[in-house]
Amino acid sequence: MTEHGKSLTFIVTTNCLLFFISSIGTIVNAFLFNKFATRKGVLSGFYKLCLIKTIPNFIVCISFLLWAVPLGSLQVNSKQIPRSINVFIGQLSGSGAFLMGPLLQVAMASNRFLSLYFAMLTVRKSKYPVTTIWILISTILAVIYTVVGLPGTNLSYVRDSEKNCGFLYIPEEMLWLSEDGECSQFLYDILFYTVLACSIFSNTLNITTAGKLVFDKVAGMSASDSQLRRRMYIRKFSQCVLQDCLHAFDMINCTFIYKMDLSSIWLQFILVMFFFHADVQPKWLRKTFVRNSIISVTPATQVQ
Repeated sequence: MTEHGKSLTFIVTTNCLLFFISSIGTIVNAFLFNKFATRKGVLSGFYKLCLIKTIPNFIVCISFLLWAVPLGSLQVNSKQIPRSINVFIGQLSGSGAFLMGPLLQVAMASNRFLSLYFAMLTVRKSKYPVTTIWILISTILAVIYTVVGLPGTNLSYVRDSEKNCGFLYIPEEMLWLSEDGECSQFLYDILFYTVLACSIFSNTLNITTAGKLVFDKVAGMSASDSQLRRRMYIRKFSQCVLQDCLHAFDMINCTFIYKMDLSSIWLQFILVMFFFHADVQPKWLRKTFVRNSIISVTPATQVQ
């Protein structure tokens, strides 16, 4: 066990996973950015969104790879890390880039929705750089949110004793957390509710889009082709929903779930009741539990 109560196995496993995932994310997003940026010809609005989306993804992944993984592996005390550098990286990746991702996902979901339900309107609106304007707005918001948390640029209403608005990495907890103070809590609340609102809005559009694609009938298509088409759209819909929920899940995890104490009696009671009480279980879990719980009993025979 380390001085912070974490086993060596936990530290090694966690940082190996972070290294593996962040390495793949960094390489893939760098490749996609180069692939999108070097394409010749006129770029569609959705293509522009895919191109720009690789930038915040790359920033988040490389921040984990070059900052979080080394600090977490060495278990460096957060007090020994230069605050200005830690806050800068935290604000850049954990605030600005993290906020820009959901904003772009809203635009991507809106693009799919409008292209399907209002195709003619989309053609007429294509004369105006709506996508470019939204990308510009998202970038400005991300930059503003990054800058306000940097040292020396704190919000004016905050008292001198509470000018800790930054978002930084804590190696002992292996988490990105806000500093203590009203300022940081105010900024974190804005980030949390903005990401949550973006996730709800984009997934509402995703559900509406998927419903039309799945249930609309196409003339001249056989039943087997229609079923294949429906399965393909369901897979793509699941991918969109998962992608648009990732930021919200991460915020919920960092805000609520990580604070749960597994030794708490109330949490143990909820988990035990959920697992063993069939009335509160979803149908899929109830069927799985019943199927795995069947025990075959055969009468014993006496050997003569």
